[in-house]
Amino acid sequence: MKREKMNRRKRKRRIRWRVLGPFLVLLTLIGYILYVLINPRIVPVIQPKTAVCDYNLTQAQNTLKTLTYTETLTIDEHLYYGETLNLYEDPFVLGTTDPLVGKTLILRNVCSGEELIFLLEATIDRQIPLDTLPEGFYELFVLENLTKKRLVAPAVVYDEFFTLRRHNGQGMDIDLMADPDLIESPYEDRSIFDQPYLFLRVMKADVPALIYDVVIDPSQNQRSNDEGYVKGDFNEALALHASAELLKEKLEAYGLRVLILREADEILNRYGQGGRMDVAYTTRAKYYIALDLNVSTSLVDKGARVIYSYYTTNRFATAVLDGALLTDDLTIYGIGSPGNKPGVVRGKVIDFFDVNGDVRESGGKILGAGQYSDDAKLNEGFAAQNRFGMQAILLDLGFITNPADYAIYTAQQDLLMENIAKGFAEYLQLSLTP
Repeated sequence: MKREKMNRRKRKRRIRWRVLGPFLVLLTLIGYILYVLINPRIVPVIQPKTAVCDYNLTQAQNTLKTLTYTETLTIDEHLYYGETLNLYEDPFVLGTTDPLVGKTLILRNVCSGEELIFLLEATIDRQIPLDTLPEGFYELFVLENLTKKRLVAPAVVYDEFFTLRRHNGQGMDIDLMADPDLIESPYEDRSIFDQPYLFLRVMKADVPALIYDVVIDPSQNQRSNDEGYVKGDFNEALALHASAELLKEKLEAYGLRVLILREADEILNRYGQGGRMDVAYTTRAKYYIALDLNVSTSLVDKGARVIYSYYTTNRFATAVLDGALLTDDLTIYGIGSPGNKPGVVRGKVIDFFDVNGDVRESGGKILGAGQYSDDAKLNEGFAAQNRFGMQAILLDLGFITNPADYAIYTAQQDLLMENIAKGFAEYLQLSLTP
């Protein structure tokens, strides 16, 4: 009887532990979950030193370490004109045709695998249109004799470029890079790449405030007693500055950042340190518009025209002049150049240099700035080797000595500048900001 009672008590204890055991496990689990929630463990995600798509370091390493090639082509030099990137297999020489011209360039987006294809042309605004590239991280290839060759640089390259502001102050941040150590290597004894392969990284970004989109250069006032045409109350230098202020206002309505290169009565030379071109280059602007008025001893001469570089297409110049000609009664001056509309003039060259100083001296190395003449050589220090050339036009607004042109310019100046801005914006696919 006594043994039976003791066994019964033992069974009761075992039953209690069967219930209590799982309950304690559950409490422990709940406590652990609460601890983790209150004190979460932060697992660091290591990013590569150079951003590659949206990859972390491990993903970037796994992707890039496979991108090695035996068929390569070395790019000796790269230059910009406006928003166009130009590549050169040989050192750049003004007036010569590089071996890359006529070949096919392929940009392969590492992030998506998509490919963009371009024909490399001789005209300097028709190679790689940076303003049209979608966001991505691109490898560069050239097709040569049906062989796809990966582009490499002769040395390490890190070059940053910003396109126009197109989306509420944002443009595309373009980075041209070549570095065997572009990101941290997964290997102990060597770099991630066996060669400095060229990459283009394209990302939307706010354009820094110090960078401008457009510079406007009202002619005259390059030296004392250089007011241009003066008659009665009309002063050409002051009138052109007023036009520049109006054009600035109209372009800024499209979200652009615009600089006028001189004040109304300021005397500022085109050449030399601190001169107009020096100031223009510091802005890192993409477009340069020189405004001028013509003068003639013949009252018959009238109409507007535009001059562009010998080395570019006529597209930008034509679009701006077409905009100007929306102004009532404004006519065209001259017959233009072969293959162009009347009034659209391809610049002349002497010894391969553009004769027009506005166009040439704003173009950087790609147009031979700082070399043409003794005056031009005053720009040599900041222009001759400058990779960042501005796409430039000289816009002659009419003959101020012609009564009809004078009436149009003085009475419709605001509308004329609005129409010029409209032509500019339509060409670059810009919209008015809200």
